[in-house]
Amino acid sequence: MITRTNRDIVQQLARLALALTAEKSHDRLLDQIMQGCLSLTNADAGTLYTLSQNQRDQLEFTVLYNKTLGINQKPDKLPSIPLYEPCGEPSKLVVVQTFLQQSPVNIPDVYHCDRFDFSGTRRFDEQFGYRSKSFLCVPLQDHEGEMIGVLQLINALDENGEIQAFSDDLQLLIESLSSMAATVLTKRKLIEGQRNLLESFIKVIARAIDHKSPVTGKHCENIPAITQVLAQAVCDSREGPFSEVQFTDDELYELQIASWLHDCGKITTPEHVIEKATKLQTIFDRIELVAARFTQYKQHLYIELLQQPHNDAQMQHYQQQCRQLDSDLELLRRCNRGSEALAECDQQRIQALAGIRWTDCFGQPQQLISDNELNNLLILRGTLTEAERNIMRDHIIITQDMLEALSYPSYLQRVPEIAGNHHECIDGSGYPKGLQGSEMSLRARIMCIADIFEALTSPDRPYKKGMKLSQAFSIMGRMVEEGKLDGALFRLFVESEAYLNYARSHIRPEQIDPFDPQALPGMQAAEATLE
Repeated sequence: MITRTNRDIVQQLARLALALTAEKSHDRLLDQIMQGCLSLTNADAGTLYTLSQNQRDQLEFTVLYNKTLGINQKPDKLPSIPLYEPCGEPSKLVVVQTFLQQSPVNIPDVYHCDRFDFSGTRRFDEQFGYRSKSFLCVPLQDHEGEMIGVLQLINALDENGEIQAFSDDLQLLIESLSSMAATVLTKRKLIEGQRNLLESFIKVIARAIDHKSPVTGKHCENIPAITQVLAQAVCDSREGPFSEVQFTDDELYELQIASWLHDCGKITTPEHVIEKATKLQTIFDRIELVAARFTQYKQHLYIELLQQPHNDAQMQHYQQQCRQLDSDLELLRRCNRGSEALAECDQQRIQALAGIRWTDCFGQPQQLISDNELNNLLILRGTLTEAERNIMRDHIIITQDMLEALSYPSYLQRVPEIAGNHHECIDGSGYPKGLQGSEMSLRARIMCIADIFEALTSPDRPYKKGMKLSQAFSIMGRMVEEGKLDGALFRLFVESEAYLNYARSHIRPEQIDPFDPQALPGMQAAEATLE
């Protein structure tokens, strides 16, 4: 018999129970269950089978141990075990019968047992020179009595290493342990199920925002990928300001959730603002209304010419006016795109055009360019007015309000801070709070880098082409020099080439151009402020 006292067994059970309840990794949990059973029974081998999640009529090999043969692995290539034969009859395998009958099976010697099909066991023994003898199979049931798997132990050994049958005491011990293990497994399964549901719900919201407008492309989907590679680069750094930084699994997960949720407030942003691809766009691009007014004004000038005697010089003057109006309209079309800064001379010409007024044939006053159109056409850069920019900026305030209204588990408490500060700047010029760099967490500053990089390089925006890496990094480098972005994070992002892991799968090949990292602006910026 095994020379262990009841006290030793109780202590070992207590340690195992504590380990099982504290373990977060599903794979390590299964491994600990198997090692605990082998240790308590001094069994030579064991297998843990669990019910397949995809095919509910099959058992899968989950953990496989054999001390004599040196097998210690989680099998991934072994075929699943069907519960029923093709004819519909239950399989005669002992593990299947244990599962279907929901009762333990204890066999002193499988070579002298004809109740079950041990042909596979005999083939295994013959192939590996092993001798399977005593078997103990115990069903695993969850808290609702549903079968979730089977624990199978092989060859209990005495103090001399001789194979013996599993005693009634050992069977009772393993049944108790199996019950506890099944409870822990079920708890872990429920936790993982809730976690998966949360992630799925978050991703549905993010994708809904991305699909709300083609202007945003896949922004909410791309940001988590960028934050992941940059955060991993921080963890992998062995020198410099991040050499002592090591994010935990919970911190990386918290960053991932924050990345998916960072723009959730955009769900309230009006489409006509998000999709404003030109300066005059509302529900439609009003440049054609302006063009129609140009045509109407030319007709007005022509009628005025015909209503009184005129000569060739006056006709030529009218034609010159029309050519000038055509040129002015082309200027407006070009400025309407907002793809380049508005020159001062163009501003003056647009204002002069807005001063053109006349009375039409119905006696109604007309204006070549309305006050609202003028206000939009005079936007110096981009397509949004200051009021529209404020509407866009409001999304981050709404994001913070939404995220702060949620109740989080302890490991997600900083999601609002990480997600809500991705538009802040190191020098305090960002929004909505105007935080300094030292007031932002390192993960929030990672989000700032990721948000800018994605916006510059994204190839799926209808209003612009995705920039090449060299151009995007030059712009980000200048932002570092201006005190907008974390210089040390930017330098790490570039020098570690972490961006390549993202770029190769998310941007076009022609955007991945060669450049000299040390020639970029911002590469000599000050060190980062760590959390």
